[in-house]
Amino acid sequence: MTERLFVNTRAAQVAIQSLDRIAAEQIIGMVVANPGVGKTESIKAWCRKRGAAYRHVWIEADVLTSPRPILTAIVQALGVARTAGVAANMHATKQRVCEELAKDPVMVGIDEADLLTVRTFEFVRSIWDRVADLRDMPGEHGFPLALFGTPRLREMLSRDDLERLRRRTFHKAELPPLNAKEMETILAAKWKELRCDDEGLAGLLRLSRGSFGWLNVIVPIAAKLAAKDSRIVTARILRATQKYLIGLPEEE
Repeated sequence: MTERLFVNTRAAQVAIQSLDRIAAEQIIGMVVANPGVGKTESIKAWCRKRGAAYRHVWIEADVLTSPRPILTAIVQALGVARTAGVAANMHATKQRVCEELAKDPVMVGIDEADLLTVRTFEFVRSIWDRVADLRDMPGEHGFPLALFGTPRLREMLSRDDLERLRRRTFHKAELPPLNAKEMETILAAKWKELRCDDEGLAGLLRLSRGSFGWLNVIVPIAAKLAAKDSRIVTARILRATQKYLIGLPEEE
């Protein structure tokens, strides 16, 4: 249900258009959004709408993601037999992967890319560069590489030691938060019994910052408090709701 709610949002449209460009031009692209805005759901929407047209692999990074699991995921997507044995064979596997990607580029997407280390970013960039060289298009077209993350991803790529990756990132986009109309559509679809007055709706948008993730936290609390009172979510109910939340500033 969550994915269906996101397909027609501005965030999903920006994400889909970004991924279409990255896939078609076989470039590196960066897409950022605040947590909860819908990066992952937008990726799912693209996979459902466009996935059949492009061979692709998505990797969800975490603080432990190193070059090895990324290489393994690409190997599996390509159907390449990995060289067995000691860690030294990772170099041979990487070379084979580059050769296969040059013949038939596969789209590689990394979600939560802001959690990657400089070493891992450089590893991925080195694969892309090698593929571009093998295709005789150095620094221009390697294989489609999509990096999705929070605004911290943009900060990471601004580092001096990631300048080479930054110069090769030809597409940059930011997913917009929900606007009032989008939020009302989601509220009507997911919380059909919820009733809000105009100030309550405005307060929900302000408090959630247009984040679907925060709506999932805020709305159930507000609904319970409203059920004990007027049964309508008002600005006063939202002020009471805020006392139960961690991570949002108090309204003045």
